[in-house]
Amino acid sequence: MHPIFTPLALASLILGGCEDPATSPPAATPTEQVAPVEPSAASPAASGIRVIAPGSIEVRPGATEVYGDPADVDFGLVKPGSKLTADVVLVNPFSTPMTIAQAVPTCQCTTVEVAGETIPPGGGIAIPITLQVPSTTGKKQAAVNTVLQGPDGRNVRGPRLTLTAIAAYAVKTTPLYIDALPPKSVTGSVAVAATDGRPFRVLTVNGRPPVLLTPDRPLAQHVVQYDLEPAATQAAKVGADVFPKWMIFETDHPEAPVIEMRIRHPFSKLPHQTRNVAIQFDGNIANLGAIPTGGTGTFDVELKQFAGKLVTGVRTTSPNFRADLVEQVEGAGDRVRVRVAVTDVGGAGGVFMIPVTFETTAGSEAMYATGVVR
Repeated sequence: MHPIFTPLALASLILGGCEDPATSPPAATPTEQVAPVEPSAASPAASGIRVIAPGSIEVRPGATEVYGDPADVDFGLVKPGSKLTADVVLVNPFSTPMTIAQAVPTCQCTTVEVAGETIPPGGGIAIPITLQVPSTTGKKQAAVNTVLQGPDGRNVRGPRLTLTAIAAYAVKTTPLYIDALPPKSVTGSVAVAATDGRPFRVLTVNGRPPVLLTPDRPLAQHVVQYDLEPAATQAAKVGADVFPKWMIFETDHPEAPVIEMRIRHPFSKLPHQTRNVAIQFDGNIANLGAIPTGGTGTFDVELKQFAGKLVTGVRTTSPNFRADLVEQVEGAGDRVRVRVAVTDVGGAGGVFMIPVTFETTAGSEAMYATGVVR
């Protein structure tokens, strides 16, 4: 057990059989996935879209408005931090052209540049839409709202295009987070399963032996029981800091040595949920995976609404680790992507969760980093 889990915090969390999801992946470089459209007779446009000529695309019978094909893109399971791209075709069933007056993403994690493009009558345009998945586990959904303009110059509402992805590691929890907000129960169970079907063992949960409802042997899925009541009772007496914000599962799966699961409870609120913060992280916990004794792990995190600002340094208050700023580069929109290195200097070993404070020209804020030294 690593000393970062204080005796008080561990004693207050008893595991009895089992936005805010949360982690940046052990892999340092995000992956890119592409969901292509079917081949068609199309010509490239200046914005990167492809114009599909009339007769080269099948128009939905009886369509009475411009529609997206598909209007809803589901990427399924992806790695945290992935950059995903899909081509969505806007199909024009009318006999007159329609111009895209606006295409407005609901968040800066989504990129699309098509304003001013014209959809030919009886044809379509293939629009590349990019979704930057946060460096956290859980469900991510974004949308693009479109406004179209007809030949008469009037604006009409266009299709709403949605993108959905579930960020998870090779081991995934069900549900994605623990909902212990009143009136929900503070006891229950969690299914922990390998997305690749590989048998594995759950070694610890928040630094303690797990209480399993399934046999304690390598399985593709385990069920772990939890009881947060002792932690809640202790927090009511001495303060919310002793209540766990995440449930940290240590496994022997080679691709998921540590996974985190957000706990939603009145005592587990994060800084941005209680006050105005100087820095907005795209994820409040980073997953470093397994670090060898005396070794270093890295994680990436994006700072939102950070254009024109600068990270001057990072640090941790944990005596067992050192945090160093590796690099900061421009991200999408007004975001900045920061890479941080965390080095084990204590040699204690085991699962850890430590605060990492970012010092910036806009002020300082802390996020968390978890992993295992072994």
